[in-house]
Amino acid sequence: MKKLSVIIPVYNVERYIEKCIGSVLNNDLAENDFEIIVVNDETPDNSLAIVESIAAKHANIIVISQQNKGLGGARNTGIKNATGEYILFLDADDWINPGMLSKTLSEARNAQVDMLEFGAEGITPDGKITYHNSLSSEGKSCNGFDYTQHYNYMWSACNKLYRTQFLKDNALYFMEHIYFEDLEFFTRLIPKASKIQAIPEIVASFYQSGDSITRNTSTAKKQKAYRDIVTIAQNLHDHYIKIDHSKKNEQGFYLQYLGILVVTLFFQFFKNSESFELAKAYRKELQDKDLYYIGHKIIPSHKDWFRRIFLKNFMLFRILLLVKPKKKIAD
Repeated sequence: MKKLSVIIPVYNVERYIEKCIGSVLNNDLAENDFEIIVVNDETPDNSLAIVESIAAKHANIIVISQQNKGLGGARNTGIKNATGEYILFLDADDWINPGMLSKTLSEARNAQVDMLEFGAEGITPDGKITYHNSLSSEGKSCNGFDYTQHYNYMWSACNKLYRTQFLKDNALYFMEHIYFEDLEFFTRLIPKASKIQAIPEIVASFYQSGDSITRNTSTAKKQKAYRDIVTIAQNLHDHYIKIDHSKKNEQGFYLQYLGILVVTLFFQFFKNSESFELAKAYRKELQDKDLYYIGHKIIPSHKDWFRRIFLKNFMLFRILLLVKPKKKIAD
């Protein structure tokens, strides 16, 4: 059995994939200790040829091609084919920093955690560090609820190691063809985890491109992102109503994250200078579907402030949209 499976979805990443795979191969693990599962998600560019050229020289690289299922679907294929004790998701434009894999994997295996979270940094195309998140649970392991209450964490799926059997036993897979899949996955994972730990080392670097949905100016992509938030909220609500009433922690956790989704949606409306009519229509839809949860405190603090001031006083939100300068959105 391998110690680690690194899962890398591939779609339109010919500029980045060689660096990404190289950062894993040239780290500090012996090649027979890990496998790299590259999932070709019907990439239209030269990414597959680059991957196959690298794989021809390394027996521990497995290439799987499938019909396009999006980032979440590609990760799911990786999970189902993983043979490692732990799984690491790595987006093809990101990389692992030198000398980090062995220590990170040892921490997870020694503590036998369901999930190990590690630090990460964001880097722009010109090399500027946009954030530097060093996380720590102070050498302690705890269940998912306690972890999210007492320690800082990230919603990203890619700054963590996951025990493979834990994911498979709990059917923890990603939604397909959807934005914000990491937040949805994280919300379902936390109540299932009995042992989580975090280490402060900056293990991964995440490339901050203009293609991110939070930075993209495409009208079509923005509209899809808005609809996807509603879809995810509905999915989480469907899970919530099935929770036994005796599990108050789990119920409260789901309500908190439904609130995060609602605030994220309206915060995006504000950032993108959308019309009040659009915001009002979404608010009515969420209310009609019993999804408009804004009663729970959320993180980060600036979004909780936004929740308390503007979403609980919707006419103030209307004024906020009116006074904000309009932003040009691409077609």
